Amino acid sequence: MNTIKDIFTEYPNSWIQCLPKYQQNVINELYSQLGDYNQVATSWLNASMPMNVPFGTEKGHSIFYEKVLDEIEAFFSGDERYKENRLAILKESGAAQNFIVGSISVALAPILGTSSAFLAPVIAIILVTIAKIGINAWLAARKEKHNSDSSNS
Repeated sequence: MNTIKDIFTEYPNSWIQCLPKYQQNVINELYSQLGDYNQVATSWLNASMPMNVPFGTEKGHSIFYEKVLDEIEAFFSGDERYKENRLAILKESGAAQNFIVGSISVALAPILGTSSAFLAPVIAIILVTIAKIGINAWLAARKEKHNSDSSNS
């Protein structure tokens, strides 16, 4: 792999398929009920939130999910904290998706104060979204959201 974009060349839903079967089943069931991967990720996080992180929820939307999105954005936009993790992924030519999900989960877990195993399904769900729209479009949408949030404050 030469660039981060190269990891998003697979079929988008294959990110879910790299998870253990029991996690795939839960995610697929939630998706069939909710029809939206953002809601699936939020539901996954909220199901065990009190035991994992102190962020709680606000108006039904998970603050923790926003923190995860912020960190993935930092990961893919070149934040220095994740430089070694990005390099490790790029060094693995043809890295398997479970390696990528695992690497990102391990990198973000200590910053977010939770376990990588708990984060992995959320990371996979977010990578599905990124794969569907493209990394540049996803990062641009995140930037636009930040600009919108700061102008509304």
